[in-house]
Amino acid sequence: MYRLAYLVAMSFGLVLLGCGGVQYVDNVDSKEHSSLGIDYHDLEKAASDNIKSLLESGYVRSLAGLSKPKVLAISDVLNDTMQHFSTEELTRKITRDMRNSGKFILTMAFAGSGGSKDKMLDSVREARENDEVNQYGVPEKGNIIAPELSLSGKIIQRNTKVKSKQRVDYFFLLTLTDLKSGLVVWDNEVNIIKVGKKSSAW
Repeated sequence: MYRLAYLVAMSFGLVLLGCGGVQYVDNVDSKEHSSLGIDYHDLEKAASDNIKSLLESGYVRSLAGLSKPKVLAISDVLNDTMQHFSTEELTRKITRDMRNSGKFILTMAFAGSGGSKDKMLDSVREARENDEVNQYGVPEKGNIIAPELSLSGKIIQRNTKVKSKQRVDYFFLLTLTDLKSGLVVWDNEVNIIKVGKKSSAW
């Protein structure tokens, strides 16, 4: 009798556990679970709108006859919002499409807060003086290629109370700079506006 009651209790517990489990949501269907905060869809829109503006710009059209791609570095992209997330989530989406256009190539030797530098570049060069390392595969001095362009930006958040709800405006600002001249060759702004319950989502 006790054994039967124990088995029934265990089975009921497993059913409850299954009902309260984690639910996987497809990216396409996840909009219904959105909040006032920055989510996957916001980053996708900011990236796609910015890359569309860039690839259709006069600067990129002027690169049509370029014999080799421009070397690009990700500089500082400041997160001036109330949320904690890596701005590299945005910049990597953008630079991936830039590289796929065939007009740009990304360097990992130089990076600001919006990207990340590959530490192995320094580590492998430190092996030049190490007698335990076969020097055949160690890069010689003068091989790292300096960037020609820098991608920088800022993400800004502005909160406004609208009656019983809260409006949140996000501004995704990006700039592409020619490092030789210091001149801006392209810049763009993507705005995303959300309205929801007054309680914050961060």
